[in-house]
Amino acid sequence: MGKTGIRWLARVVAATCLASGVAGAGAVAAYASDDYPWAGEGQCPIVPQPPIEEPEPSPEASGQQPGNPGGAAPGVEPPPPPPPPPPPVLDPVSGHLYDPRGPRPTCARQVWSIDGSIGDPWGFVWRNCTSFVSWRLHERNGMAGFANHFRGEHWGNAENWDDVARRLGYRVDSVPAIGAVAQTDAGRVGHVAWVSDIGPGTVTVEEYNHALPGGYGTRTVPVAEFRYLHLDDVAPSPYVGSDRSVVAAPDSRGGSWTVRVDDRGTLRLARPGRPARTVGPRRTFSPVAAPALTLSRKGLPWLAATTRDGRVLAGTPRRGRLVLRRVARSAPTASPAVALSRTGRPLLAAVSPDGTLVTRRLTLHGGWSRPTRVGRPASWGTHTAPVLDTDARGRTWLVAVTERGTTFAQSLGRTRLQRLGGPPASPTSTPALTTDSTGTTRLHQVTATGRLGVRTLDGRRWSRPEWLSGQWSPYASPAVGEVAGDLHVAATAAGGAVVVRGAVPGQRSQVGRGARAAGDLTLSPGLLTRRDGGVYVVARAGARLLARPAAAVVDDSVPTSAGFTP
Repeated sequence: MGKTGIRWLARVVAATCLASGVAGAGAVAAYASDDYPWAGEGQCPIVPQPPIEEPEPSPEASGQQPGNPGGAAPGVEPPPPPPPPPPPVLDPVSGHLYDPRGPRPTCARQVWSIDGSIGDPWGFVWRNCTSFVSWRLHERNGMAGFANHFRGEHWGNAENWDDVARRLGYRVDSVPAIGAVAQTDAGRVGHVAWVSDIGPGTVTVEEYNHALPGGYGTRTVPVAEFRYLHLDDVAPSPYVGSDRSVVAAPDSRGGSWTVRVDDRGTLRLARPGRPARTVGPRRTFSPVAAPALTLSRKGLPWLAATTRDGRVLAGTPRRGRLVLRRVARSAPTASPAVALSRTGRPLLAAVSPDGTLVTRRLTLHGGWSRPTRVGRPASWGTHTAPVLDTDARGRTWLVAVTERGTTFAQSLGRTRLQRLGGPPASPTSTPALTTDSTGTTRLHQVTATGRLGVRTLDGRRWSRPEWLSGQWSPYASPAVGEVAGDLHVAATAAGGAVVVRGAVPGQRSQVGRGARAAGDLTLSPGLLTRRDGGVYVVARAGARLLARPAAAVVDDSVPTSAGFTP
């Protein structure tokens, strides 16, 4: 086929998609990982092609003498008979036999019939993008019931899938996950693909009927190329963790110690009214896992942070120098938790890369106890963090979320794990555990569907969640603190703005918006106090930190530079 024919075929392919696949022009590629059961099977209707006509031999080639029709020239051997036509060749794309002396068959429509049927077992068209993604959802995600009329809705063409998913309550957003459905409305009837890998700012998808009509391919594109349907993800993005713009611990004089990890992985600690200083080796710590901070009874910080290679380093200043030591293993996407026990010694919790939750205590001799395993091994979420805090009675509570979104709580050393009822929690949002000035202990937590619930501790039992209004990002963690005598929560809304609301259901808040983030659903805000300055909400916008007094009541005020180093 000449260049003109190739360009024409590319235009046909780019404009064609039936019941769910869009075809785009691109390099033809085949991959060994194509396990679609019907790869290369069936036939598509093809564009009619003119028959191959055998050329008529010229009189000279046949040895005929002019003026002597039908007779051969004297002394000239008659030519041999023409060779037989070559055997037909099977075209793997169209499924038709064709004469190799002519052009390959061209599919008139991107529809393949197998045994007289054009529909796969789930009601999608063979070898189209929706059929392949349906196969992936069954084979990799374990969605055995997924089909064209899944949960009573007609999914149909790829352009419909995001709307159907939203109506059914599934999360549809701009954040990819392994096993999510990548969807776009581009093309005549849209396109869907299956997310197989995620890089910094990129996503790799597997798909059918895109670069190769009715065939398999993979490509790596910017994340913004698709929207993502979270029907039953295999795993969250490795770039989504328990990050927070700043972690604060208030001291007894109205200020906050703060700690954070910058975008380059450097850990920075600041005492109230002082600039931040580097702690530990530079560019070592995970930028997607927030550090943990608490203050000793002497007002000195105990600090713990996760490194890029999954170590938890912890320490406190000794003789004017803060030295971090390895105390646990952690998933690089999971923050550790640290709190003081009744004895005033620190207690640390961490989730290992395989999802095993352990706790360790600082002993009287300055060493750390042996790890104590909590719950079943390899069952806890690795993109969220355990939470430790002390209630008004001095009991230390541990709260953690499993990889399936089940929340458990335990009063350490006294009770067994208790499962907290309610809908599944987000596996990428760390809950907030706080005890306010009235002695009430509450747990604020974002669900997998973006609702923000509040539980209250009564004795040793936790209430069922009550809900705050609004929709919230399931990838960001809420921060809770007292503002003007009332408990408030700062969290990232579903649209990406950081919002401050009353943290108690039914409490009417006079607080307006906090520092607006850049629309990134994965960035969590922080709350900190400044001496004689009140409470500030801090959010990250690119490489900058933006802050605003949390008690501001003007909704349209713009965020300002922090003016101090958190």
